[in-house]
Amino acid sequence: MLNRQTETGHRESGFTLIELMIVVAILGVLAAVALPAYQQSVRGGARAEAQSLLLQVAANQERFYSDNNSYSANANPLASPAVATLATESGRYQVSVAACGTGTIANCFVATATPQGAQTADSCTTLTLTNTGLKGATGDTVDNCWR
Repeated sequence: MLNRQTETGHRESGFTLIELMIVVAILGVLAAVALPAYQQSVRGGARAEAQSLLLQVAANQERFYSDNNSYSANANPLASPAVATLATESGRYQVSVAACGTGTIANCFVATATPQGAQTADSCTTLTLTNTGLKGATGDTVDNCWR
């Protein structure tokens, strides 16, 4: 820090340009490290939100199955009218359901959470959950995506 005395006897103090540039450089390095870590943390939180919604959809499908002896192709078959797709609260995932089986009886389902917007940069591109509780993921391993 600059600290000198002028001809009139007053002291001047302040920062030199070099000192200010060093501070700016340090802040730039900190931001370059912190921002990607923060973004990855936000993506992980949104993934947990999608997992929770998938489990809720599976529970609704099981309730529907107990009443109708068949699964539904709607994400929320218990709503009136039934809802085809659901979005997570943050809007970072869209959840849909595909019912499978033979004839008019659907004896299985696969619920899929598809990332939206900024979430598409996540290493886990889609999350799935079946009627048997089998968890799946694309883009990364199931263990990494469902932890």
